[in-house]
Amino acid sequence: MNYEFQVELSYSEMRTLKIWKTVIIIHGVLLFLMVHVSVGDMILTPYTPWEYYAELIKEVVQDPPVLLTFTAFSVILNLFTIPRLIALYRFIKATVTGERKLKHVLFYILSVICGLLTVCLFMSYMLTAHASKPVIYLYPETKTEVNVKLELDGKLTVVYPNYDEVSGWTVTAEPDGTLTDSKGRKYSYLYWEGDINIKPDMDKGFCVKGEDTAAFLEDSLKQLGLTDKEADDFITYWLPMMQGNEYNVITFQTKAYEEVAALHVSPRPDTVIRVNMLWYSSKVKVNIRPQELGSMNPAERKGFTVVEWGGEEYKKGKLLLESMV
Repeated sequence: MNYEFQVELSYSEMRTLKIWKTVIIIHGVLLFLMVHVSVGDMILTPYTPWEYYAELIKEVVQDPPVLLTFTAFSVILNLFTIPRLIALYRFIKATVTGERKLKHVLFYILSVICGLLTVCLFMSYMLTAHASKPVIYLYPETKTEVNVKLELDGKLTVVYPNYDEVSGWTVTAEPDGTLTDSKGRKYSYLYWEGDINIKPDMDKGFCVKGEDTAAFLEDSLKQLGLTDKEADDFITYWLPMMQGNEYNVITFQTKAYEEVAALHVSPRPDTVIRVNMLWYSSKVKVNIRPQELGSMNPAERKGFTVVEWGGEEYKKGKLLLESMV
């Protein structure tokens, strides 16, 4: 029993507390729904509320890591949200009755800080993407020794061939893209994986029927500067994941990707073409403003050229980055 609030309340005080109690309950419900729908947007964008909850239940039950992630976040969210709302009510009640004490203020401030830390930690997790297959192609005009370094907002997890954290890769590149290391072993590209903190811009893009995805990519990649062979590599990698969907919402995130995955090449290339796609599947058509693709990359290739292509997929609550450079 809480003896601190066993005081005589006037009618106006009781009415004020009832109003605040109602406001706090509504606030708690809206906060809970807002955060969970935000999670759903990242997992299952875009669905109607009923489809969202049905698909969310199906997704988390079928995939244990998703179930654990969603359950853990739900528990943490409610552990901090409910005490914070109780603390707010106690703070207001103490203020109305004139019984406010320093401990009420400190408890409320502490609960707010804990809630903010929880949300910040979760959003940090949500905005971390795993770069699971970036590869780098080099096309010099003549046989040239080339050094390549990565500068990530994140960390490398896997590289091939061996990558020196200080000096990067050093290979001999030929005009056809063949790469040779110091031991004489030949490669088609430089490969790496890593976690990066990409923050995509989803304001503009395209909503494409699954059956039309191949044709859309052929046209778009041509506008973005890829050759037929490079576009073929791109399409054959992504198409199996996309063509069976009702719709694919597609945006090209070159700028966002460059901000978190800088590429330093020496000697300096004359032409750099970077293509980075973000997409997610949808059961319904999504209205989105179209992007202008023609100005994203140089109109033609001149001299030593570096070409990058890649993409991210919204999947299971986080961005899974699948890139080829």
